[in-house]
Parts: sequence; C-alpha cells; structure tokens
Amino acid sequence: MKYTSQNADNLPRFVPNGDYLVTVIEASETLSKAGDEMIKLKLEVEGHGVYLYDYLVATESSFWKIDTFRKAIGDRVVEGEEVELNASALEGRQGHARLRIEEYQGKKSNKVELWITDNVPTTTLKTTPPATAQAQPKEDEDVPF
Repeated sequence: MKYTSQNADNLPRFVPNGDYLVTVIEASETLSKAGDEMIKLKLEVEGHGVYLYDYLVATESSFWKIDTFRKAIGDRVVEGEEVELNASALEGRQGHARLRIEEYQGKKSNKVELWITDNVPTTTLKTTPPATAQAQPKEDEDVPF
C-alpha cells in the first residue's frame, strides 16, 4: 500500500458550525482567573474525534449557563434549589450543543455557543448544601475568565 503522509498537526481540529452530540471526557474543579469556583469541561464531539473546552463558573451571572448545561445532559433543574455539582460525576455524560468556529491567534477551534435542552429526558441530581472549594488556582491560558 502506498500513500502520501500528512502532518497531523495541520489537520482540522474543529467541526463546521452546527448542533452536535458531545461527551464530557474530563471534568475538573478549579478556580477561574477571578478566583471563582469553576468546572473545566473537556468535551469530545461524537463521531468526529474533535475536542473542545467549556467552563462552568459559579458566579450568579453564569448560573443560567450551568442550569442550561445540566438540562442538556438530562438533569432536572428546579429554580431556587441549591445544588452541589461534582465534576467527576459529569464525566461520561452526554448532551447536545450548538458549536461555532472561533479563530484565535490564527488557529481555529470550536466553542459551545449554547447547550440544547429541547426534548431531553431528565433525571434528578442529588442536592446538598454548598461546600467550600479546596481547588488551587492554576495558570491556564485557555481559561477566558
């Protein structure tokens, strides 16, 4: 068999804008650059071998995004309910997301534009009082906060 080798570094690391099934392959609790509790999600676009990151930041102005993510992966969200979100429990969970292409420093990648919550079966997540985070801040240039 003969073939022409390609540099794997030059292959696209993104999919076209659109709606995709994504799987949380890694979830880690950390702190945002502003010092807020945050869960960093590493996502895989099913069937495409493309990876991207999304961030769930525990600030009041971002609670809507956490709720939308939870609905997209099938959690039942109840307004006013205090929820302890455990990063490791998110690994392996799947949901649909609308992805868009962004370019940063000449490189294209996907970003979650929104989590899709239409027609998602729901499950109940165990609720507990909020706990104090023990995570240490890390230098992470990918974190947009």
